[in-house]
Amino acid sequence: MDHEPDLGLRAGRTDYDETSDLILDQDPPSFQFGSFFNGEWRYQVPRWWSFFRVSPTFGLLLVGMSGVTYGCQSAAIKYLEKLPTVQVIWARFLVILAVSTVLCISKGEPFFQKITARWEIVFRCVFGIISFLCSTYAIQHLPVGEVTVIISTAPIFTAIGSKLILKDSFRAVHFVCIILCIVGVVMVVDPRRLMEKSSGNILAISVAILQPVFKSLAYIFIKRCNNQGIQYHVVLFYYALSGFGAASLSIIVTAAFLLISDKGIGTVIQPTNQYDNIAMFAAGVLGFIAQFGINKGAMLANTTKCSLIRNIDVLVAFMFQILWFKEVPSDVQIIGSVILLSSTVLVVVWKDKEAKTT
Repeated sequence: MDHEPDLGLRAGRTDYDETSDLILDQDPPSFQFGSFFNGEWRYQVPRWWSFFRVSPTFGLLLVGMSGVTYGCQSAAIKYLEKLPTVQVIWARFLVILAVSTVLCISKGEPFFQKITARWEIVFRCVFGIISFLCSTYAIQHLPVGEVTVIISTAPIFTAIGSKLILKDSFRAVHFVCIILCIVGVVMVVDPRRLMEKSSGNILAISVAILQPVFKSLAYIFIKRCNNQGIQYHVVLFYYALSGFGAASLSIIVTAAFLLISDKGIGTVIQPTNQYDNIAMFAAGVLGFIAQFGINKGAMLANTTKCSLIRNIDVLVAFMFQILWFKEVPSDVQIIGSVILLSSTVLVVVWKDKEAKTT
């Protein structure tokens, strides 16, 4: 074959697949149903698509889109605050599972292939599911903007986890950011709120604070999967499949227990109207778009710029909190949010500085 693949297509990508570039001048192979499952069938890639695969500007646009969609997803979940958390999670994972399945088919990836990093995928799925469970419960019971700004502190916990698991460096600046993070969280949650509705608020706030910990652990194992050459859409498929299975099992077991004890199953499944169904579907679609945007965008653009633009979801969430849900944060909570975002930005900028000096 005389065709030489464009080396520029490899720039900024960790999921480069030489085969997909080599077939640019070939006619697409004939369609066979079995090829969906053995990885032999691929789409023909148009030449103009290479611009979107290597452009840093397009990467930043993807990250910005990810931030906006994350904020909209949080608003959709908040709208479903009267529904059981596990019901919302089940619907969200169902949508992501369907979309990730189509994505694997379009990439020609076999669904159940031999994977060397099995434990990395297992831990990514476990920590990712727990992380989403925490964020969903917290958003349903607390103002959406405040929860979003607490969740945005994940890079700080990622720095701690990277030191323990990946043996990365841990500097004094990280310790300073941890202190700022603690101060900011205390101001955002407003301890006076704990006196109002003790049990429900304490649990929701505790879950919101734990969410960045599990989210950072999920990110660490995503990085380990990526280092071992596992495609992102394959990891996403296993994540969605595990989450859907866990949510389904939880609903079945809890419903069976409630029926045996002569109690209604309304605590795990409640009737929905057309708007609830639309919101659950939207939460799933927006969640997939957000994850796709942040992962693909980070492959094309500078990591520091991506991390900073990603925080746009905090602004979007606060806009929904104030304009739609009519929950206006206090001055102390706004100051605490600024402190939290500042600590996150400091960690990201310092990490980028270290990367340039090494």
